[in-house]
Amino acid sequence: MKILAAESSGLSLSVAVSENGRIICEYFFNAGMIHSETLLPVIKNILKQARWKLEDIDQFAVSSGPGSFTGIRVAMTTVKTLAQSLNKPAVSVDCLSILEESIKLPKIKIVAAIDALRNEVFVKQNKEIIIMPVVKFAEKNKKYKNNIIVIGSAVNAYKTVLSKNLGNFAVSMPEKFNFPQASVLALMAEKIKGKSFKEIEPLYVRKSWAEEK
Repeated sequence: MKILAAESSGLSLSVAVSENGRIICEYFFNAGMIHSETLLPVIKNILKQARWKLEDIDQFAVSSGPGSFTGIRVAMTTVKTLAQSLNKPAVSVDCLSILEESIKLPKIKIVAAIDALRNEVFVKQNKEIIIMPVVKFAEKNKKYKNNIIVIGSAVNAYKTVLSKNLGNFAVSMPEKFNFPQASVLALMAEKIKGKSFKEIEPLYVRKSWAEEK
């Protein structure tokens, strides 16, 4: 199965293509939110590198959020449009699950946390994605101190609070693990049954600033 995956929920943008459990090509760009200008040219170039045509793709994959409202919409709209125009299935995976899948260490608790601004983080609780004050998140996981790794944008945003409560080891992973990666998403998508583009929706845990006001 040939998969094309796109991720643009935050400051970074990544695109990857995989075939039968193997990453063929991947692209990662972390220089600010210019996704709307960059995504389609990147898809064109990565397909050229893989020597594939767009019609060769068997299934599309996209991250659903949480993250930036604008960022989420860029990849979501692009993937849904491609899936619709080619009559191909698509899958969506939340960003926290993508982050968690990017690293597996024995006997170490891996927790994904995405910066939700306002000293809050997006985290999973009982398989549901919620917003939690970062101080509460740190206190909740304090029992795992020195035996836990936090991955996601919350690490950069709240490194002092997290390291103080959870230990320096908790925020010690290389920078790339703080971003959902399309290569991880692509491999995950190979094990997920695709749906119609109509069934793929963005995940907005919080209302936009305009809606809240």
